Amino acid sequence: MHGMNILGQAVKTAESTAGFDVFSIFEKGGPLMYALLGLSFIALMAVFVCLWTTRSSAVLPRDIVLSVESYIRRKDYAGLLSLCERDGSSFARTVHVIVMFMQRNLRANMDAVREVASAEATRQANILTRQINWLSDIGAIAPMVGLLGTVLGMMSTFWEMAQGNFEGVKQMQMASGISEAMITTAGGLVLAIPCMLAYAIFRNRIQKHVTDMEVAVTHILSVLAVQADREQRLGSIAQKGARSEMMDDEY
Repeated sequence: MHGMNILGQAVKTAESTAGFDVFSIFEKGGPLMYALLGLSFIALMAVFVCLWTTRSSAVLPRDIVLSVESYIRRKDYAGLLSLCERDGSSFARTVHVIVMFMQRNLRANMDAVREVASAEATRQANILTRQINWLSDIGAIAPMVGLLGTVLGMMSTFWEMAQGNFEGVKQMQMASGISEAMITTAGGLVLAIPCMLAYAIFRNRIQKHVTDMEVAVTHILSVLAVQADREQRLGSIAQKGARSEMMDDEY
């Protein structure tokens, strides 16, 4: 008989779980499940945006460093500005700011140029980081929304008990009510875990891109410094030559 009872309970369990689908769970979770659904759509959009903005060609294209260096060595700064405007990557925008600063401040030394480059590179890194912060924020908010739904559901269950609506056999409904109340917590965790995982992946990708961009910007600044020193030496040589010619004319 005991075996028959176990078999009967198993059959009832199978019958009860036959209608156990996502839509029924969503409906039992209460109105806060719609808030979690809205957050999930925002998280999905944030993932697509981060996939697009953190790709290599959007931060530091492969051939852009060689192209920038070539324009600098040819002293074709107008062409360099045009290249940076067409490219639109984070590195190109940084170089664009550097060249514009040097053209507007012809007497600026390399220390000032390096400060401008560091500030712009930091700003570009913050732009990339700010985009993935949406995933981190949703990953932190979603469990709190789920916990709020659970607390509200349990408050409703215990309120019914306090009103005396759970009498006799109805007391067995308490476990069902609590399980339904905890659905929102499960939904919040189901949303938060992928968001935090995606945030970690994009954060590591951005850190790698930012490190590579810092190396590239440092290289370009070195090329500019060498170019400036060469022009300065040529200018001093020309001045010495002019002075010697003037002295020869006087004699």
